[in-house]
Amino acid sequence: MVPDYSLQPTDHSVPPDGLTLESACAVMQEHIECPITACPIKLCARTLLIREGRIEPAERPKFGF
Repeated sequence: MVPDYSLQPTDHSVPPDGLTLESACAVMQEHIECPITACPIKLCARTLLIREGRIEPAERPKFGF
């Protein structure tokens, strides 16, 4: 099933039981337009993916698009 990217996500809260690696990857795709500073679930997903070595943080923050 292909996700529908035409609608922005409306729920930005972190689930009480946390995220798995698979769900963290999905969150990063679904919340691609959300700023990391304003979206708690994207921040949680990014933190998990960095901790597990799946992504590497940028050397400096990126502003804008």
